[in-house]
Amino acid sequence: MNRALLYLPEVARDYGDAFGYYEALSPTAALKFDADFSRAEAEVESGMVTHQRVFQHYHRIFVGRFPYSLYYRLTDKHAVIVGVLYTRFSPERIERTLRARE
Repeated sequence: MNRALLYLPEVARDYGDAFGYYEALSPTAALKFDADFSRAEAEVESGMVTHQRVFQHYHRIFVGRFPYSLYYRLTDKHAVIVGVLYTRFSPERIERTLRARE
């Protein structure tokens, strides 16, 4: 069972900010971040696992070894990617960000 992935526009900015940070540190780190992000996307898309639910109807998957999480919500046939957020933000800040994107 594969899920179609839909992305909110804010996700591109979230991803770009994180990728840019790691690219400034090292091109290798940026490539590793991209690979881990791609693995997280593939796991959500495969539909084999439904990840931990946080903040009511949002699910979270960690982006590999990086301090970022991909947040998504499920519809009948889709996984809507809502954000790629820094995991060290306070839970209140993460929840506010997700709710603002509803």
